[in-house]
Amino acid sequence: MLTLSNAMRAALLAGSFIAPLIGAAAPAQAQCKEAVPMRFDIGSKIVRSQIGFTQGLEFRDGQLYESTGRIGGTTQINTISLAGQVKTLADRGTAVFGEGLTILNDEVIQLTWQEHKVFVYDLAGHEKRQMRNPREGWGLTNDGRRLIFSDGGESIYFTDPRTFGIGQIVRLKSAQPGPVLGLNELEWVKGKIYGNIFTTRAIVRLDPTSGCIEAVGDLGPLWNAMTPEERGYTSDGDNVLNGIAYDEATGLFYLTGKRWKVIFTGRFQDTTRGPRAP
Repeated sequence: MLTLSNAMRAALLAGSFIAPLIGAAAPAQAQCKEAVPMRFDIGSKIVRSQIGFTQGLEFRDGQLYESTGRIGGTTQINTISLAGQVKTLADRGTAVFGEGLTILNDEVIQLTWQEHKVFVYDLAGHEKRQMRNPREGWGLTNDGRRLIFSDGGESIYFTDPRTFGIGQIVRLKSAQPGPVLGLNELEWVKGKIYGNIFTTRAIVRLDPTSGCIEAVGDLGPLWNAMTPEERGYTSDGDNVLNGIAYDEATGLFYLTGKRWKVIFTGRFQDTTRGPRAP
């Protein structure tokens, strides 16, 4: 995502996506409980052989699949080995702006931002078909049956993976007053959704049934874990935290940002409830 409406940008900058990020309790909004803080414990980092404007990230068959936007390059589907070797499977040039990515039924699904196109590839990156998204495309994940996407607004959308027809719509909310905006790259983990909040270094965990934000993690410490050389790729304001993948077999998360040189591995835990094993 590159630009926002003035109202949305003001809301994000004011922290109204969950204001405050973690702070004193406010009057409850709907049935949501106060979000708890969660911490990301870094295990290791993967240094990429080449950078990309990461918009979507998914773990599959011992490697990462990545969707990139066209900032500083082109819209691509890449694989990234756990040794950091990047291989491009599909390159769509600059005609579209790549966004979220997920893998369902051995198909790689890639959103585009404002072009209303959804590309479906096989695992080797060969296009199989296209679908139409009536809204903007931001983050994308799946629950094993349906595709789930965000458009930066107040809701997440559940769609048919064959047609992208929108079925269920769930409004995002928290115990704090104000809208939850800017939900970007998404990852489904054991019945919950983890998502980046655009323009911030925050990741939230939400309940996809109620839409409630249950936990918030400040990923600012990832910045301190990068070397000066690695930080050089993140100096531009567009190169924010973006990219969440999860390996169910190991319980490891993979986190990165737009045009980041590194991908961090590690685990989340709720700091007020002890370790959480997703």
